[in-house]
Amino acid sequence: MKQKQYLRSWGTLLGLCLCLAFGLQANDAVLPAWLEQVKQQKAQQPEQMLVLLQQHQAAYGEWDNELQVQFLLQLSDVYESLGKHQQQYEVAERGLALLGDRRDLTTIEFWNNLGFAHEMQSQYQQALHYYLQASALAAQLKADKLHIEADINIAAIYSIQDKTQEALALLKSCYDRAVLLNDPESLAYVNAELGLLYVGLGFDKEAIQFMENALIGYEALGWQKDKMDVLFNLARSYSYTEQYDKAMLRYDQLLQLAIAQQDHANLYFAYLGLASTSKDNGKLDVALAYIAKAEQYLPDLQSTYQNSMHHYEKALIYRELGQISLASQQLAQAEQSLNKEENNANQSSVLWILNLKARLEADSGRYQKAYEHLDQFFKGYHKLRNKEHELSVEKLRLGFDTERQQAQNELLAKDNELQALRLQEAERKRQIQWLWIGLFGCTSLVLLVLLLWQLARRQAQLQAQAQAQLQAKSLEKQQNQAG
Repeated sequence: MKQKQYLRSWGTLLGLCLCLAFGLQANDAVLPAWLEQVKQQKAQQPEQMLVLLQQHQAAYGEWDNELQVQFLLQLSDVYESLGKHQQQYEVAERGLALLGDRRDLTTIEFWNNLGFAHEMQSQYQQALHYYLQASALAAQLKADKLHIEADINIAAIYSIQDKTQEALALLKSCYDRAVLLNDPESLAYVNAELGLLYVGLGFDKEAIQFMENALIGYEALGWQKDKMDVLFNLARSYSYTEQYDKAMLRYDQLLQLAIAQQDHANLYFAYLGLASTSKDNGKLDVALAYIAKAEQYLPDLQSTYQNSMHHYEKALIYRELGQISLASQQLAQAEQSLNKEENNANQSSVLWILNLKARLEADSGRYQKAYEHLDQFFKGYHKLRNKEHELSVEKLRLGFDTERQQAQNELLAKDNELQALRLQEAERKRQIQWLWIGLFGCTSLVLLVLLLWQLARRQAQLQAQAQAQLQAKSLEKQQNQAG
């Protein structure tokens, strides 16, 4: 992550303040009702929101700069949800061009979009460039949620580049910050990415737990595309642990959602997963039928990496069927696609291909070639997975699990403290209520005594007056008799 640059002059400071003020104003701008609807529902209903955006696009030239920027941002997000990453890239580029030198929250979102579009097209260095910029600016602007998103994306690139320790350390930090932020979207995202990383590390039990948590989070949010992504990775993890019934169930859930959403990308992954699990379960004819269905949707992915992995999976099925020539043809296509990737972008994939190539050569009786490929495989594997690396990752993982449990315990303790404070507050209010009742009772009693005293005094006065009148009348009568 880039270090924050300290300001060197008051002029720069003033300029930054004006930029931040403008940025905050821009991000708080009131959107038209239809664009606000897109913003709220783009993750739940991306297809419908794309139609809504296209309905208003004809008036684009009549809008002011800020409305055009916000329109492009929402359109870029919708393209991401639909897996249209080339369109996502083009729209995000247009949005950044409109922003010019402006650096605010919208800039961060466009950078994250550009990074994701590059990542999905296997352009990992370009993706990392944009993610790092997004992370640095988000840290500077104290945009916690966007900062977590950018760092999760950076960790994903590190994982692809086999920088496992860096990826796990960064995701640990993201998890801690997401828990403190208590943001459902960030928590679901970081759980999903941790699940993926733990699969790569071979910690399947922990991976499944992370992904189940992510699935619950996305179901609560109603984010269908993200839910489908997690379903695929969760099913794959169940397949790795030979829980084939659970894997097929999750793949079937993914397939039904993809059919309902008419999501070609996830239709591909559902059929691919069903093919892979059927192969692992020994149902090879079923596997071949599923992968043939998956191949219909492969062009929609626009990914050279996935194209490589598809042919690799198909080669595995053909080898299990004993069709070595067809398997070799598929593996050659896989290798050809992978060569289009960035250098050293994914060494694990290179190793998988080398391993299968050695097995196919051995199946064909070319043992010298098989030995050469296997030697390359072991050298690469040793370089990638040395013992010190494995131990350091295990230590980091265990440390993260301990701290995660500690954080959960601290949150529980804080919740208990909050409940105790609420009970104390309720008790204090009850005591104050009784105090006021007591004061009211005492006051009422004093007033009652005063009232009774005044009443008795009034009665005594009336009696005295009556007695005086009787005495006066008696005296007057005596005087009349004497006269």
